[in-house]
Amino acid sequence: MTKIAVLGGGNGAHAAAADLALRGFEVNMYEDERFASNMQQVFDTQEIELSGAAGTGTAKLAMVTSDLAAAIEGVHVILVAVPAFAHAAYAAKLAEVVAPGQIVVVLPGTFGSLMFWKAFKEHGVKDVCVAETHTLPYATRLLGQGKSLVMSRFDPLKVGVMPASRTDEVIAALDGVFPGIEAVESVVACGLSSLNPIIHVPGCILNAGRIEYAKGDFHFYTEGFTDCVARLTEAIDAERIALLDAMGYSSDIAAHGIGGAVETDSIKEAIAGDPNFAKITGPANLQNRYYSEDIPYGIATWAKLARLIGVPTPVMDSLVSLGGVLLESDCWEGGRSMAELGIDGMGLDALRTYLVEG
Repeated sequence: MTKIAVLGGGNGAHAAAADLALRGFEVNMYEDERFASNMQQVFDTQEIELSGAAGTGTAKLAMVTSDLAAAIEGVHVILVAVPAFAHAAYAAKLAEVVAPGQIVVVLPGTFGSLMFWKAFKEHGVKDVCVAETHTLPYATRLLGQGKSLVMSRFDPLKVGVMPASRTDEVIAALDGVFPGIEAVESVVACGLSSLNPIIHVPGCILNAGRIEYAKGDFHFYTEGFTDCVARLTEAIDAERIALLDAMGYSSDIAAHGIGGAVETDSIKEAIAGDPNFAKITGPANLQNRYYSEDIPYGIATWAKLARLIGVPTPVMDSLVSLGGVLLESDCWEGGRSMAELGIDGMGLDALRTYLVEG
C-alpha cells in the first residue's frame, strides 16, 4: 500500500488523512509549528475521528509532525492541502527536501501546481512530478480538534499533471488513493475546472451586505443563490469555457460538474438538487476564504490568464475589481501573478508546449 504524506492542518487535510488511514494507507501528517496548537489533540493522540460519507471510525496516523523532511521521507505521494495563499511558501519548503520519484499533489490547485514546478526547477529538483485536483476531494468540515465530518466525496476528481507528458504515470500512482480520478489535459485545464470561483464569487459579491449583516446566520446556497446570482454565475462559466476552448481543451458547463441529485443545464437547479448545499451556512464575514481566496487566487488568476492568451473576460474582470473594493485590497495585484506561475510572457503555443514538456 502506498505511503502518503498529508501536508496541512485544515478541513481538507484532516479529511484526507483520516480517510486514507482508515482505508489502510500509511499516513504521515504535517502541520507548520506555528499552527500546530490548532490541532494539538491530533499531535498528542495521532488519531482523527472521521464520520459521514467517507466512513466512520478512528483513524490512526503513522506520524504527526512539524518536521517536513521527516513527514515526506520514504513517501511516494505527497498531498498538499493548504489554502492557495500558502502555496508559494510550501513550494519553497518542499523544494529543499523533496526526493526524486516523489509525486506532489495540490488539493486543490487553481494553477498552484505551476508554482511548485517552478520552485522545483529553480532548485534543481529532478524526477519529481506535480499534480493538482480541481477541488478538494471532499465536502468537509472540522467539528472540533481531531473530529472530521465528510458530507460528500467529489467523483469524478479531475487531475492535471505537470508535465502533462507524465500524466499516465501519475494517474496510475494515484489509482486507489481517491475514487473516480479523471485525468485532464494539463494543470491549466484542471485549474479551469475548479468549481469554487464559479459558485462562490458571484454570490459573495451580490450578497455582501447580507453576509456582513447576518454574521454567519445565512444559508449561502439557498437564501443567497437566487435567479440573478445564478445568471451571473452562468456568465462567468461561459467565460471560463471560452478559456478552455482557446487552449484547445475539452469543456463542460459547471452545472454538470456539481454532481447533485438532478441532471440539468441550470446551475441553480443543480445546486438546489444537492441536499448537501442546503446545509452550508456563511460566510460569516468578508475575510472568509470565499472572498479572500476565491477572488484573488481564483477568478483573478483566470482573468490574468485570459489577458495572457488574448481571451476577453469582461464579467470576470468586473468581479475582480469589485472584489478589490470589498476586500480593501487590489485583487489584480494580489493572488497569483503569471510570473509567479512561471508563464509570464508566453503566447498560446509556448504555453501549451510548456504544460506538456515542462
